Amino acid sequence: MTKERDTLLFSYHSSTVYRSDAQSLRDGQWLNDSILSFYFEYIRFEILKSDMSVLLLKPAQVQLLQIENGGEEAALPPNMHRMNFIMVPIGSGTHWSLLVFARHAQQPAEFHYFDSMANANYHLALNIKRKLEKVLQRHTDGQQTHPLPMATHSCPQQENSYDCGIFVVLFADLLARRYADLHVSIARKAKSVSFSHAEVIRHKNNRANDITQRSQQPFAQLATDGSTQVEMLLPSAFQVPAIDRTFWWIDYGDLSNPNTARATLLKLVEQHRR
Repeated sequence: MTKERDTLLFSYHSSTVYRSDAQSLRDGQWLNDSILSFYFEYIRFEILKSDMSVLLLKPAQVQLLQIENGGEEAALPPNMHRMNFIMVPIGSGTHWSLLVFARHAQQPAEFHYFDSMANANYHLALNIKRKLEKVLQRHTDGQQTHPLPMATHSCPQQENSYDCGIFVVLFADLLARRYADLHVSIARKAKSVSFSHAEVIRHKNNRANDITQRSQQPFAQLATDGSTQVEMLLPSAFQVPAIDRTFWWIDYGDLSNPNTARATLLKLVEQHRR
């Protein structure tokens, strides 16, 4: 069915979702570009609150980047070199995976790669990484550049041939929430250096409220008794948050079941219908 003859369900910022797109959320279906684009925009506006240092590329942008040879900047936003955190959905036509660029505080910039099918898209991701690298390093004011490292992470693996897109959504959702938690902490750190004890308690209460609100978003994890795990997520008021190696660890216990995630995404689509 062509988009012209399909039924538009809703528009969300620059994304559009049609009835045929929603059908890709059925069990056994491969998640399509439109659903990924929609949820990446949902992450941007609802989880990251339009953080201007974060960029989530759409599948269409990445596909254009794949075919560009020397004209990479034409496929990308003009201010991309200013970004500190970039999520890139890698699509081969039969498989989805996730590439992430990060630079944080004084830490060196690097790429991180997550693939739910034994690195099936590794070489494609490496090619995309090199093209992104060119754009990011063209604005270094003549400083010597060198290839940035790309860490390939062990992560939960799909048990079928079609859940790859769901895993990309889950990986991106989890990392975005972790980044949002760090970002909020950093913003408040400048004001919390000289906190009194009462202000520290107030800071922790504010953090608890922030985390509780994010836990009510689609894929937040809850404790086994149904209560939100807040206390274990609260950092010290005097600790400078940083993206350390544990930030990138993703275990099965961190993610929703893929079938549950499909149902949650479908519910989110229904909520946004006209």
